[in-house]
Amino acid sequence: MGFKFWEWKAISYESKSNRFLVFLILLMFSTESLLFAVGSSTDVIIPKPQKFLPGKGKFLLTKQTRYFSDTALSKNAITYLQRQLKLNAGFILKGGKLSKDNTISFHYNPKKVKKSEAYRLHIGKKYIIVEAKDKAGFFYAVVSLMQLMDPVIWGQTGSSGNTKSWSIPSCTIEDYPRFKWRGVMLDSSRNFFSTFYVKKFIDRMAQHKLNRFHWHLTDDEGWRIEIKQYPLLAKIGARRGPGTKLPFSMYPAMRGPKNKLQSGYYTQDDIREIVAYAKARSIEILPEIDIPGHAKAAIVAYPKLLQDPKDKSCYRSVQKVSNNTINPGMESSYIFLENVISEVSRLFPFGYIHLGGDEIPKGAWKKSPAVHSLMQKKGLKNTREVQNYFFTRLDKILAKHQRKMIAWQEVTEGKPKLRQNDIFMAWKSTKSGKKLIRKHRNVIMTPVQYLYFDQQYTRSKKEPGHTWSTPVSTQKVYDFKAASSSYIRGVQACLWSETLLNEKIADYLAWPRILALSEVAWTEQKKRKWKDFQKRASEEGLKRLKIQDVHYRSVLPVR
Repeated sequence: MGFKFWEWKAISYESKSNRFLVFLILLMFSTESLLFAVGSSTDVIIPKPQKFLPGKGKFLLTKQTRYFSDTALSKNAITYLQRQLKLNAGFILKGGKLSKDNTISFHYNPKKVKKSEAYRLHIGKKYIIVEAKDKAGFFYAVVSLMQLMDPVIWGQTGSSGNTKSWSIPSCTIEDYPRFKWRGVMLDSSRNFFSTFYVKKFIDRMAQHKLNRFHWHLTDDEGWRIEIKQYPLLAKIGARRGPGTKLPFSMYPAMRGPKNKLQSGYYTQDDIREIVAYAKARSIEILPEIDIPGHAKAAIVAYPKLLQDPKDKSCYRSVQKVSNNTINPGMESSYIFLENVISEVSRLFPFGYIHLGGDEIPKGAWKKSPAVHSLMQKKGLKNTREVQNYFFTRLDKILAKHQRKMIAWQEVTEGKPKLRQNDIFMAWKSTKSGKKLIRKHRNVIMTPVQYLYFDQQYTRSKKEPGHTWSTPVSTQKVYDFKAASSSYIRGVQACLWSETLLNEKIADYLAWPRILALSEVAWTEQKKRKWKDFQKRASEEGLKRLKIQDVHYRSVLPVR
C-alpha cells in the first residue's frame, strides 16, 4: 500500500459513513503496523529460520508456567531451559498436565516434522507448542524460544536472577537445517585450553545450532589426550619448552614466550565429561589425531616406535619443525596407532575419527631403509604411493573399531583404496572441494579464504591472528556459498591456535564470525541477506554474547 498512517490525519470526518470508512482503513493500517512491529521484534533469531510467521500478542513465562511432554526426546531441551531459568530467574520450570493455559507443551510429531533436527514452534498468548521428531529438533526449538526472550536469559553466572517474568512475542516457526554437518574446529594442541573453556565454547556453538565440534588434539607442539597404554604421550608429549624434550616451535607463526614451560592435557575422565556435555546440547565431537605428519609430540615420546633408527632423512615441515613424521615402513607404527585408535574410539562415541593427513613434509622417508623395504615388498613406486598404503591400512584399522575416516584433502591426492563413506575436508580453496566432488568423494567445505578463523579480520598490526592467507571478515564468512551437491556434507570453520595466547584472543577471533557461520550452515541460501543478518547480529546477537562475557570483536567489519 502506498499510503502512510500520518497522511490520513487531514481527512474530513463530515459523516458517520465517512467516519466508519476512515475507521476501517485506520484499523487496517494499524493492524499492518502491529504485524510489522511484532515481526521486527521477533526478527532476532540466529541462524535465521526457514519459515517464520509473526503473530499477535505475547506469552508471559513466569514461575506459574508449567511444561508438559509426551516424549523422552525432549529431556535435554527442557533441562537446558530449566537451567537458564534457574540461573537468571531464580525458579525452576516445573512439569504439569497437558493444558492450553500457561503451558509449554512438547510433542513427538514425525508426521508434521519429517526432517532430522527440524522443529515446529508455536507461541500463542496462553500456551507454547513445540513439535519435533528427535532430540536435536526439540533442543533447537528451545534455542529459538530463548533467543526470543530477553538476552539476560543467556547469563551463565546467575548474577542476573532478578527477572521473574519473560515476555515472548507470539509467532509460528517451521525450521530445519540446510546442512547436516555444521562444525567448528578448535585447536587445543598449539595452545592448550581448559576443560572449562572448551565447555563454554561448545555451549556457544549449541546456542547457534552448530552440531559438530572438531577437536584438534595432537600436533607437533603438543599431545593433549591421555592414552593409558602410552603414558609418555601425556608425560612428555604434552610439555614443551625449557627442561622438556619438545622444543617450542621457533617459527614466527607460533606466538608467545619461547623460554616458558607450556603444558596441559585432557584426562580420559575430562574427555568423558566433555563428550556428555556436548551430547546434551546435540553436538557430536570429532577427535583428531593428526598423522603421519604434525606428529613431533608423539615422536619425542616414543621415538623407537615411530621412527626408523637408520633413517638418515633430514627435512622440515612448512612450519619449520624437523623430522615430525611417523614412519610408515615400521610395523610398530601401526601397532601404536591401532592401540591409540582403540582408546579414542572408546572415549568418543561419534562414528568418525579425523586422522589428519595434511602437509607431509617433502623429503620425509626418502632415506629410510624401512620405507624402501616396504616399497619393494608392496611394489610401491614413490612416497605418494607409500602415503596411499599408509591411509589404506589405517582405514582398515578404523573399520575394525567401527569408525569411519575423516581427513584433510591431501589424503585423496593419490589413489588410496578407501571406503566410499569416508569424508574429506577441503581447506585449500573452494575449487579443491569441487575437485573432490568430481572424484565422487564426500566433502566438508572449510576453505581458508572464507572459514579459517585464525586469520585476521582485516589486515592490520592492531588485529590478532594470522596473515599468511587472506583476511576473513565477518561479511566474507557470510558471503560463502557452498555448491549444491549430494557429496557436500556441510561446512566448517577452523580456529587454529598458534596465536591464541589466551581465551580472550580465542573469543575475539571466533565471534562474531561464528554467528555468520551458523547462518551459512543452517539457513537456505535464498533466505540469507547480509544487511538483515548484520542488524540481527550487531543488536541481539552481540547482546547474547555480552551477557556471557564473551570477548567478541565489537564491530561487524565488511570487506
